[in-house]
Amino acid sequence: MKIFKKYAQLCVIVVFLGVSATSGAANILFAHVDDTGPYVDDGNRIRDMLAATGLGHTVTTRFLDAAVYNDFNTFDLIFVYDLYTGLDNEANQLANYQGIANWYNSLTNQNLILDGRIISSATPWVNPPETAWIQNYANQLESRGGGLVLGTDHANPGQTTGAFVDGINIINSLIGVDPFYSFFGGPQALVDSQSPLFLNTLMNCSAAPTEKCINDNSTTSFAPVGLQANGQFLTPVAYHGTTSQAFDQAAVSSTIGSPTFQTCDDGSPPPCDVGTVPEPSILFLFVAGLFGLDFARRQIPR
Repeated sequence: MKIFKKYAQLCVIVVFLGVSATSGAANILFAHVDDTGPYVDDGNRIRDMLAATGLGHTVTTRFLDAAVYNDFNTFDLIFVYDLYTGLDNEANQLANYQGIANWYNSLTNQNLILDGRIISSATPWVNPPETAWIQNYANQLESRGGGLVLGTDHANPGQTTGAFVDGINIINSLIGVDPFYSFFGGPQALVDSQSPLFLNTLMNCSAAPTEKCINDNSTTSFAPVGLQANGQFLTPVAYHGTTSQAFDQAAVSSTIGSPTFQTCDDGSPPPCDVGTVPEPSILFLFVAGLFGLDFARRQIPR
């Protein structure tokens, strides 16, 4: 009878460990820089990718021009979406930019993704939408202890201002990274196959069918790369052209490093790991093994 009680206890441990290992649910803020314009719905479609059934994330939507918020520290991840023209420097917006920057600057794990073509992942810009790509932003950041995603579109050609970047670039400045800049016509950005953000399910590149690409047809900006004023290093994740052009033409960049660019030793925990968790079946085998050893021990004559 005692051995069955022991087995029941071990089964409880298996269930607990299985739940713990598969729980990647995050408390996410999806923040629109403004609440008016033709691309609000596109942003909401990106938000809905994060709120999809089965992921377990709690997603809150806010408009940074509507009110001043003081609870940013209650969120694990913050996505800022700026597809809004104009200076976007009203009092509420500036206060919230500072609040988001304060939150990021105080994080133990300052993980960052900058996407200069984020709307290109949503319909009608691409069909089917790049849902898994956006969801992997959350997965990778959550596995590293949380972080910030800054997503926008193009600036004026050759500039760091104009079009859609004026609001979000204020946040860039406040956290000590370079601005989104300039203009690129697309249609795709090649994804670094060694980046932890890479997915095999991405579309094949039209110009290089053996490579994987993300959509980039919304006339986008370049994301900042390289060593930043805050001491962090931003590695290209998706880019135009070849690896030799990646630091000049990054569509997406991140503090998450890559062996391709030898940026794994950047101090971010973990720098280049994919960020997966043990499967429950492995945990079951582990605990079942312990049970087997305990059973065998009890059979040895004393």
